[in-house]
Amino acid sequence: MAGGQIVDVQDLAVGSVLADAVISPKGKVLLGKGVELTGRHIHLLQTWNISHVYIAGQEEPCDEREEEKGPLPSRQQIFEEEYGYVSNNVQQAFEFIRKQKLIPVPALKDSAYDIHRLLLSNRSVITCLVAAQESPMTDFILQHSMKVAFLASFIARQLRWNDQEVRDVALASLLHHAGNIMVQDDEVAHNKAYIAEAAAMLRKTKGLSGETILGIVQHREHVDGTGFPTGVDGNRIHPYAKVIAVADAFHARACQNKFGAPFSSLDFLSKEMFGKLDPVICNVFISRFQDDLLQNKIILADGKEAEIVYFRPNGSNMPVVRTVDNQIIDLSQQGFSAIHRVAVSF
Repeated sequence: MAGGQIVDVQDLAVGSVLADAVISPKGKVLLGKGVELTGRHIHLLQTWNISHVYIAGQEEPCDEREEEKGPLPSRQQIFEEEYGYVSNNVQQAFEFIRKQKLIPVPALKDSAYDIHRLLLSNRSVITCLVAAQESPMTDFILQHSMKVAFLASFIARQLRWNDQEVRDVALASLLHHAGNIMVQDDEVAHNKAYIAEAAAMLRKTKGLSGETILGIVQHREHVDGTGFPTGVDGNRIHPYAKVIAVADAFHARACQNKFGAPFSSLDFLSKEMFGKLDPVICNVFISRFQDDLLQNKIILADGKEAEIVYFRPNGSNMPVVRTVDNQIIDLSQQGFSAIHRVAVSF
């Protein structure tokens, strides 16, 4: 590459400038030409399994400039950077849907692939997702669809679905509010006639499998047959839709009740799984979610920091915590208002 030198990613220094764009195996631009690398960029390149890049004006071995490297970003910072990258791509896809009334399936499949990759590369991705502060985005559908896609993909992995199924459920989750994306009117989007029209459009869209479409259309159905739009019972609801329903209910509850999230949302699922939601999927999600939260920090309502040490097997989804002064507190005795937020411990 003219004016550039190949440098191993492990030897990169903060401040180096890319002489050429970094391209993924699928042809996506990960970082553009001319980008000045930060510590986060270098960590992201390692996460993306990029082995080397072209650096402009490289005149000395990078290992001689080791002192220029900044501190490594935290796992939470890396997650939020990658999450923002995926979110920006999904936002562009949603804007295309609104303007053209067409679904850019290849672009959304790429985003589903990125979500799956993030789940594989970060064993604490769900804790990072919960700890991330909700963005004050005006486009709630984008924010909600992103969170549901991560949560549903997480559930699919815990159910030991194969990689393609995980990516399919991520894609269906990104489009589970396809009606709202197109009309941005909740009342119209939930009209049965409009849902039928939206379903017909989905079936005509090239690149969407029948299973993915069922995941989108059936996610409001209930296992007891009281759901929407057709009222089918659990035996006729596609597994993708059942998983998306759990993820959708979890995040919707978290948005409605900021106090005690995510514990209030877990409590909500515990109640809803006897009728509306699939109990097996709910139990798997709750159990694995609690496992991920163990040994993580939370900020209590009084501003104190505490560590989650235990969940009592008594039906309560509120944790037992240890404060910095070694006080043990059973938060099930205090209610959701005792918790301010989750804080990642790494």
